[in-house]
Amino acid sequence: MPDADAQPVDAGPFGKWLAAMRAVLRGERDADVPCGNCIGCCVSSYPIPLRPEDVRARAEVPEAFLLGRTGSGERWLMGFREDGRCPFMNERKCGIYADRPQTCRDYDCRIYAAAGLVPDGERPVIEQRVREWVFTFESDAQRAEAAAVRRAARFVRANAALFPASVRAGSATAAAVLAVKAYPVFMAEVAAPPEQLVRRMLELVREFDAAQ
Repeated sequence: MPDADAQPVDAGPFGKWLAAMRAVLRGERDADVPCGNCIGCCVSSYPIPLRPEDVRARAEVPEAFLLGRTGSGERWLMGFREDGRCPFMNERKCGIYADRPQTCRDYDCRIYAAAGLVPDGERPVIEQRVREWVFTFESDAQRAEAAAVRRAARFVRANAALFPASVRAGSATAAAVLAVKAYPVFMAEVAAPPEQLVRRMLELVREFDAAQ
């Protein structure tokens, strides 16, 4: 729910958003976010992984903002300006929007609102928008799914140490993603030991990722 100072912003029907977000996480589509005039994700000191398919972005990013390769060396990491802006931002517009990195195409800050979280770090613009998002619900089933996503996110945050280090469950982003992928575990109140719930969540995540 938005805080007392937030102006509500329509996040759309929860069921439609959840289906679309899961498709984004499976690599089936880009996120379609009703940003309006918000450019929070472009001015909030986010380092952006550049994937092999981000050909134009990799070619045009100034060398000073390339922070090096990540993981297996197939990805570069793009930094940001001193004020937190992406190096491609110019007068509130992306200079390569049509060819922006896939990470940018995937980003949807409504995932934090759905999970009841805010992003890690000092990102006040995004935090404000997250608190402003308000989903609508077209059925009791959608309300149940929303409650399950939040229960899943709370569980991950409370039991992050039980997850493998590779999952990075300690971060808000990873917790929200895990919740969206594995929320069916929490469609009903469960009293199983945390270790059992972690195993079930990881099973669902593996099944979800295998469908990509």
